[in-house]
Amino acid sequence: MEPNKVVARYQDGRVLKGQANDFLPTKDLFHLRRVDEAAAKPVEVHLRELKAIFFVRDFAGNPDSRKNDR
Repeated sequence: MEPNKVVARYQDGRVLKGQANDFLPTKDLFHLRRVDEAAAKPVEVHLRELKAIFFVRDFAGNPDSRKNDR
């Protein structure tokens, strides 16, 4: 199975970008291998600490995207 590209946004404002092999919404945590630290050990990400999790195609983003003006 190919790893998912993930952006994890924490409630305290931190953002982690990386790849996850073991994400399941029914589990309390998953492991994230950060893109900026490819050789480092995966980081444990606890779902209770997150505000949102995004599954993305790439980490570059889309500079032409408009923000929602609410």
